[in-house]
Amino acid sequence: MKRIKIRSIFVVLGMLTFSTTSVWAAYNMVMDARVYQYSNYQAKKAFPVTLRVKVTKDNRPEQEKLKVGEEHPYTYDALWVELVSEMLEKVLAKELSQSGMVKSADPSDVQSSHILLLELNSFHGRWATVPQSFKPLNDIYGNCEFSAQLISRKGDKVLFKKSYTGRTKVQVSQFKNRYAYCAIEAGKAFKEAALQLMADVEIALSGGKVDQY
Repeated sequence: MKRIKIRSIFVVLGMLTFSTTSVWAAYNMVMDARVYQYSNYQAKKAFPVTLRVKVTKDNRPEQEKLKVGEEHPYTYDALWVELVSEMLEKVLAKELSQSGMVKSADPSDVQSSHILLLELNSFHGRWATVPQSFKPLNDIYGNCEFSAQLISRKGDKVLFKKSYTGRTKVQVSQFKNRYAYCAIEAGKAFKEAALQLMADVEIALSGGKVDQY
C-alpha cells in the first residue's frame, strides 16, 4: 500500500514538473503587465501633434519567427497573440499617448502630422543555456534591436534617424515555465529600447538635435 502511495506521489510530481516546464500560451505585451510594464514616462512638454507609429520592415532572422520547438526555445511568433510588428506599434503608441508628449499616437492614423517609421531587426526572449551544475537554473535573455526615423509630414522633413537596442538577462528555475520568462524578458528588452526612443522623440519635437550614436 505504501509503495502504491509513494509511486502515486512520484507520478503527480512528474506531471507537475512536465506541465510547468512544457506548457506555453500566447502572450500579449499591450495588455499583460506581466510581460510589459508601462514606463510612466512623463514628457516635460506637450506638443500639439498627431503621431503615427509604423513598422515598415521586419528584418528579424528566421530563428526568431514561426514556431516553438527548439531545444533552447525563443519566443517565436507563435507565442504572441498577434503579429509582432503590429503588437510593437500598439505598445509604442500607447506609451507615447500616456506620456502626454503628443496630442495622439495611433498606428492607423494616416492623416497624422508626424510619422515614426521603424525597421525591426531583432525581438526575442531566449532560454540560452542550461548550466551543468547542482542548482536547477537557466539563463534567460531578452533582446530587441530596431532602427527608427521621425518624419514631419510638413515637407517630409526627417527630424532624426537612429538605431536602438535593449538587452536583459535573468536566471530562473528550470521548474518554471521557460516560455513565459522568455516572453517577459523580450518585453523588458523592448521597454529598455523604447525609453531611449521616447526621450529622442521629445528632443526632436522640441527642436533639439538627437545624438545619432
